Amino acid sequence: MTARGRRFRDIVLDLVTVLLLALVLLPITWVFIASVRPDADIMTRSMVPTRVTLDHFTAIFSRGDFLIALRNSLIVGSIVAVGTMLIAVPAAYSLSRFTYRGRDVVGFLILATQMLPAVAVLVPLVVIVRALGLANTLTALTFMHLALGLPIAVWMLKGYIDAVPRELEEAAVIDGSSQLGAMVRITLPLIRPAVVAVGTFAFVLSWGEYLLALAVITSTEVKTLPLALQTLFDPYSFSWGVVMAGGVVIAAPTVLLFLLFRNQLVGGLTAGGIKG
Repeated sequence: MTARGRRFRDIVLDLVTVLLLALVLLPITWVFIASVRPDADIMTRSMVPTRVTLDHFTAIFSRGDFLIALRNSLIVGSIVAVGTMLIAVPAAYSLSRFTYRGRDVVGFLILATQMLPAVAVLVPLVVIVRALGLANTLTALTFMHLALGLPIAVWMLKGYIDAVPRELEEAAVIDGSSQLGAMVRITLPLIRPAVVAVGTFAFVLSWGEYLLALAVITSTEVKTLPLALQTLFDPYSFSWGVVMAGGVVIAAPTVLLFLLFRNQLVGGLTAGGIKG
């Protein structure tokens, strides 16, 4: 291919990238802009607001049920993120470093859980939760979100641990460290970007999860943000601006987490995706 042909190809690829990026960002940008526009201004064809207002955010934060849902989502998401990291790290280390009977089967079963859509296991999960008397509790929702995110977290971390040379741990063991000490002092610091990535991934997964919450939660006191957002579609007092403000509140923590841990997220997700 000539230099002129390569230049033309690069320009076409750049234009396609910009077009796809615009298509992805357009609805997100529209939600953020609509959240600070008056209701009468939102449905106009223009993306430029004629007036900026924070009334929608004032309205949504004056709702007691929304604040309760915000608190519940923070509790569930934080526990799921910490629990995922605490369980996934030793599980992934075991699959990566130790050889024992049934290890490959266990690894395959963990991976196989990702082949089933959540809706396929929804009914059995709801039956189990109700049989245990945990319906309408944050405990049930926390365990269900843990089960949802743990398999992919384990496999992401396994791929990352596989890339850490075993010789580093063997040298630590020769110097007198135990296997556990070698994992904590040698491997864990090296896989810190992946641990942060899976923790953030687990939090975001729990934060925006709707289907499982809808199946086991009906009480206002234990509703999470996605369920609270649904209640904003009231036919008697509906406001697009309030709904958009609710969408911004739900999106804000995930955007903040990405900005804080973007380097760890990109590095951890890339490593987990190509190694293993």
